[in-house]
Amino acid sequence: MRPTLADVAKLAGVSVATASRALSNPDLVADGTRRAVRDAAASCGYKINLVARSLRIQRTDTLLVLAPCIDNSFYPGLVHSIEHAALAMGYAIIVGFTNKTDKYREAYGELLSAGRVDGMVVMDGGSGVDRFTGPRPDLPIVQVFDQIYESPVPVVRIDEQQVADLAVRHLASMGHRRIAHIAGATDAPSARQRRNGYTAAMARLGLPVDDHLVRNGHGHREGAVEAMKELLDLPQAPTAVFCASDSMACAAMDVCRDRGIHVPGDISLIGADGTCDGEHVYPSLTTVDVPRAEAGVLAVEKLVGLIRGQAVASDTMLPVELKLRGSCAPTRTAVAA
Repeated sequence: MRPTLADVAKLAGVSVATASRALSNPDLVADGTRRAVRDAAASCGYKINLVARSLRIQRTDTLLVLAPCIDNSFYPGLVHSIEHAALAMGYAIIVGFTNKTDKYREAYGELLSAGRVDGMVVMDGGSGVDRFTGPRPDLPIVQVFDQIYESPVPVVRIDEQQVADLAVRHLASMGHRRIAHIAGATDAPSARQRRNGYTAAMARLGLPVDDHLVRNGHGHREGAVEAMKELLDLPQAPTAVFCASDSMACAAMDVCRDRGIHVPGDISLIGADGTCDGEHVYPSLTTVDVPRAEAGVLAVEKLVGLIRGQAVASDTMLPVELKLRGSCAPTRTAVAA
């Protein structure tokens, strides 16, 4: 027999009205009572009827999550953390991979206009938050990582320039001076900031900034392959390469392998984002780890806070850290010295 709200209330030792508030409007209930009701609901398998509830309270308890693509392992991992956090707070999610095309963006814009969702998490810097807020100017929105500066929308982000700084400093500490950069998509704010961070770090360390050492990988594997080939074909090839993402770094590693160039003996490679891509290559990829799980949770907490009319921090900056693996080594010159 399907458990009822009365069953939950009895298990939690509260009234049916209190159990209902704890599940529908948790901010109106004390923390201890809220936990007791949620634990009771979980133990007896009680599920909220989201359709009936949305009709009653004029809310859908559904969030829209927009990401640019599914073929980059960075985004599915982030979406997973958002989904986990949303479900824990009583919300379902609709995931939209916009693929950077207007066709998909218009479709999700219509979804918003129809009032099918209560709020939106955007992790696509090229999607243009402004175009979505037109039909619903009061729609709660939170950005993750790619910040759209023109929009006064709360953001959970990292210092993208610090990502590049950590990578370049690590390579320089191993004696590398000719350090190249394979940049990400030109329309992504994070990619532009990482490229600027690379240039700034090279300058601070007194290393030569050669335009020939910066190649555009366009944020995907095919672009990174072409960029790495161009770098290796230079009259004076780099001794190390910082790639703006792990997926591009893994593609660069494949190019080296095809040409018989040993990583890290002949050239060092370092990626960024800390995705699973770098764990399953040989040698394993040194990377700058981005806290995606934490970012997903914070984004949902901010969004739910906005939906409930609460004040939230407008800008949350999370730390990044260098994750040392096997793809970097001292230059031959440094070893000889």
